[in-house]
Amino acid sequence: MPVAITGYGIVSAHGPGLEPLAEALRAGKTGVRPVTAFPVEGLCSNLAAQAPVTTGADRALGLLQLAAEEALGWRDWAPSKRRAVLLGSTKGSLPRVLEQGESDPFAHLTAWLAERSRARGPVRAIGCACASSTAAIGAALHLIESGRCDEAVVAGVEALHPFVYSGFHALKAMSPRPAAPFDAHRQGLSMGEGAAVLVLESAGSAAANRRKPLGWIEGFGAASDANDQTAPHPEGEGLLRACQAALKSAQLEVGGLGRYHAHGTATVQNDAMEAAMCQRLFGPNGIALCATKGSIGHTLGAAGVLDLLGCLASLNARELWPVVGLEEPDPKLAVAAVTAIRSDPHPRALLATAGFGGINAALVLRRSDP
Repeated sequence: MPVAITGYGIVSAHGPGLEPLAEALRAGKTGVRPVTAFPVEGLCSNLAAQAPVTTGADRALGLLQLAAEEALGWRDWAPSKRRAVLLGSTKGSLPRVLEQGESDPFAHLTAWLAERSRARGPVRAIGCACASSTAAIGAALHLIESGRCDEAVVAGVEALHPFVYSGFHALKAMSPRPAAPFDAHRQGLSMGEGAAVLVLESAGSAAANRRKPLGWIEGFGAASDANDQTAPHPEGEGLLRACQAALKSAQLEVGGLGRYHAHGTATVQNDAMEAAMCQRLFGPNGIALCATKGSIGHTLGAAGVLDLLGCLASLNARELWPVVGLEEPDPKLAVAAVTAIRSDPHPRALLATAGFGGINAALVLRRSDP
């Protein structure tokens, strides 16, 4: 059962709002620049896609509030037991744990969002590594499709923090130049931060309230390959099963897709894994591949919702937008990565996210007007 996206808000490295993000993605512009939020001297990179906004001491909460006001501010919210809140993040407000001694870095984020949206239904924080917000969307779909809720407010949020930045330095996963997914000379990922909030509701609820959706979520799938704590399965086993499950959920064959929106971290291992998965799923001719992390960085648990909004913006524009940062496609990766803007009539995309520990999740998206 398709679920409508009837409200949305976003903050990325390009600032608040979907329009600045869409303009940057279409133009192939990166938001990766020198970090100013904390010292990075002596680390393997001094770059990140830092949001150019002032958010106060609790940066995660500030980013969430900016995205939520855009997503929720256009309508009145009466209290409802049939409205859920689901938030995906890897670390929530980490300073509250490290500096203030709180035991739960997510509780105040979900509590604030539930109060702002006056949700009286299920309220959950979901941690599935870099697939967190995609998994939160999946949980929301289940609540709506099961009939337990009419609508759900889903958020992904991630703020830059020196502890996590240093951790990716220790893994030697960060690039000294802006990330270049699927490029022959890629050197790793660029960290990013941001937040996005979606209002999801059943088709019946959207129609009854005369709300025009930004787009539709038609399917969700998740799978784990448990290959390694940090390295993906080299053949993309878990990601393949997640994508197949999303297609089955949407009652769709591969031929019904127009593009694959990749996780695209620009690490050597991740891009090779996704290329192998694409060969297995789409065959030797492949499918148009898009990716956004060269523009907005890797926003970890928030990546799913930020990628979703960027993907839907291009679907609704009826265009394929280039993989930001990609200059020389790696000949060892047999993928049809998009390198220039071109028109595209297909209404659907398959979006994938992959996280540490072998956690994988995927969505089937359809633009607002088929």
